[in-house]
Amino acid sequence: MGFLTANLIGRRLVDLGERLLNHMPIVRPIYRTTKQIFQTLFSKSESSFRRVALVEFPSPGMWSLVFLTQSPSTEISARLPGMDYVSAFMPCTPNPTTGFFFYVLRQDVIDLDITVEQAMTVIMSAGIVQPGGDAQTQTKLAALAETARAAQAARKPAPTAVK
Repeated sequence: MGFLTANLIGRRLVDLGERLLNHMPIVRPIYRTTKQIFQTLFSKSESSFRRVALVEFPSPGMWSLVFLTQSPSTEISARLPGMDYVSAFMPCTPNPTTGFFFYVLRQDVIDLDITVEQAMTVIMSAGIVQPGGDAQTQTKLAALAETARAAQAARKPAPTAVK
């Protein structure tokens, strides 16, 4: 009985709140967009973001958070040079509904051990809010940064001798 009451009352309160927000001219588009983003991001469907990674973008030495989704279709994969690509979406700060979508070589991606929710918080806060605030998390972030630097160094071509 308590479950049914809480569920029924809770659902009606949420519906009332949504109707109220949908009648506010300035808030309505923001609310609808935010709701759509979060429904897409946190859904368990095949089309949602699966992993968070770093990609060297927009220039060498600069790293951006990206969300990795499905692998490219066979039609697209057949036309990409090289072999192993992943689909990446890099949302813009502070509006994550816009951004860049691209295919990137798997070898150029550094997987992160943070959730999609944590990455979205970093992006929407323009880096002000970092995942976790404890010393252990800061140590993990420092290790990830070191991994990114090592990956960058490994990709630089060796200097050639001049004759």
